[in-house]
Amino acid sequence: MKKEFVVTGNYLKVPMIRGGEKCEIRFLVDGEKVWQFRIPVKTDQKGEFTGGYAELPTGSLRGRKMTVETDGERLPDGILQSDELSVKRGEVYPQLHFAPVSGWLNDPNGLCYYKGEYHLFFQHNMFDVEWDNMSWGHAVSKDLLHWTQLNEALLPDGEGTMYSGSAIVNFRGEDLCPKDAMVLFYTCAGGQSEWSAGRKFVQKAAFSEDGRVFHKLPGVIVPHIEEENRDPKVGWLEEKGIYYMALFLKNHEFAILTSLNLREWKETQRLEIPESWECPDLLCFSCGDGKERWIFWTADGYYLVGSFDGEHFETEQGIRCLYGNQVPYAAQTFWGTKRRIQIPWLRIRWEDKPYQSVMGIPRELELKEQDGEQILAAHLPGELWQQQNTLYRGVPGKWAELEIPKEKSIIVSVKNPGNQSFSVQLCCVYVGWEKETGQLTIADESFTLPCAADLNVVLDRDLVEVSCNGDTVCYYKKAETGTESKIVLEGDVTVEAGVL
Repeated sequence: MKKEFVVTGNYLKVPMIRGGEKCEIRFLVDGEKVWQFRIPVKTDQKGEFTGGYAELPTGSLRGRKMTVETDGERLPDGILQSDELSVKRGEVYPQLHFAPVSGWLNDPNGLCYYKGEYHLFFQHNMFDVEWDNMSWGHAVSKDLLHWTQLNEALLPDGEGTMYSGSAIVNFRGEDLCPKDAMVLFYTCAGGQSEWSAGRKFVQKAAFSEDGRVFHKLPGVIVPHIEEENRDPKVGWLEEKGIYYMALFLKNHEFAILTSLNLREWKETQRLEIPESWECPDLLCFSCGDGKERWIFWTADGYYLVGSFDGEHFETEQGIRCLYGNQVPYAAQTFWGTKRRIQIPWLRIRWEDKPYQSVMGIPRELELKEQDGEQILAAHLPGELWQQQNTLYRGVPGKWAELEIPKEKSIIVSVKNPGNQSFSVQLCCVYVGWEKETGQLTIADESFTLPCAADLNVVLDRDLVEVSCNGDTVCYYKKAETGTESKIVLEGDVTVEAGVL
């Protein structure tokens, strides 16, 4: 079964169907296959239109014949052509957390500051609100808080789907690609689609000279090592003059590889880290005692503190975790910034939105000493504090109530050096700490927290982020906010409240 037409627009828009019948759909241009995806199609028995569209870039194909075909009996209905990407409209989207216009989102990829913009790539299935068809979505921002979604950067091909990876800038002019180009390192996940059946997971690269158009490089950067080896995170170590890569191998096993030219890589170490899984990061911090220390980070927020000589990471203390719950995952840091800025994926689901999952608010990482150990802190970015409008500053005591403008995000900071019980209610979302029980309550869930010397809360639509004790433990939740537009404060603590 097939449909044929002439390409007349910059984008081919395929309606996104929730719960439809999944069909293998091929897209051919002048008889040559350019894409193949597993796409949910509406039938008489199942499937509903979400209001969103998958938007395939076709500007370079104008005037050519497109064929959409399948071996089955169903093709997507209602395919449109357009010259403009869809934009976000309405209260269905958060203000401070990045969400795609439509489709499934997971891991942040290729975080990079390049030519005056923060680039956020992300695992994206534009055809569904469930995981599949992994591509690299792309968005840019000037301030880390407000993002503009662009064309997909990397789409699946016959060698595999586009799994997670990282980005750097070719500032040394290695012959892999043009000097000063942005370089994406990604896992080409062979065997994860019908088109790539029989292929293995390998690491590949792509580049861009303008941060908009990306070119996949031929060949393989790192051949297959183990099972579903994936998630290359690449960095540069100036004093050794080498590039390094942290790579997930299997189970709880990771590898470190090094290169002199970005093209040829050798494995220098394998690490097995209990409780740790996927999406590694390896980064250096200048600490308050004047020493440099390294963090080996993994997807669930577990991290090791130690040293790195360019080939081997040596652990100096036991494993720790930044997160207080299991919502955040696969956080990655930016290349090209003096600050260590990190963004996690938030594993939050909805049943009534044209997208699934969001990113956490970017946070600035700091490694600091606490009780004789080095501990990671994840601070809300300076851009957020600079843009907020302060409504209250003081000690609420038994009761303080504030009316807030509707449709604003709320930021509350609590200083509690005496470790006294307190509570904050933002709209209908309750956040409180009880000294007697050592329990932190966020909405409908409680967590053990022996002390709460300080706390920061951000409420963005129905998303709440809470960080405590110098931002060394972070919690993320979806919450029902109701219709109230007020903040209620209680406790002998110092509170600052504002909106953005």
